[in-house]
Amino acid sequence: MEPMFDPNAIRPAVLAVALSLLVVIWLGNSEVRKLVKPDEGRYAEIPREMFVSGDWLTPRLNGIKYFEKPPLQYWATAAAYSAFGLHHWTARLWSALTGLLGIFVIWFTGRRLYGEPAGILWCDSVSGLLGLMDGDTS
Repeated sequence: MEPMFDPNAIRPAVLAVALSLLVVIWLGNSEVRKLVKPDEGRYAEIPREMFVSGDWLTPRLNGIKYFEKPPLQYWATAAAYSAFGLHHWTARLWSALTGLLGIFVIWFTGRRLYGEPAGILWCDSVSGLLGLMDGDTS
């Protein structure tokens, strides 16, 4: 007797649903929590000042030039501010997207080196661990 469905045909749909769920969970809590002091506040304020002043070349914190970090994250966050407005989730958008990209790279590498199950296991492990590290510790 022939099976009623092909398990290989369902696999891409399951992976698509799992990936969609990961993206929703990963990005869905960005507006729930306030920015963590001092780091998140600092790294949200610098691009806010870039956005408000229009000077995207010189990072400033409270009006003082701040060259301690490379400006790529500041520029990306300022671009998110200009595209979506000043919100907690836009302050976290660049970090969240690069985190998702990192999870994809880990999945792709695991899949290429050791096969699909290893890639999924690595992706699941890292996304879960990063989710724990992202949680509120208070």
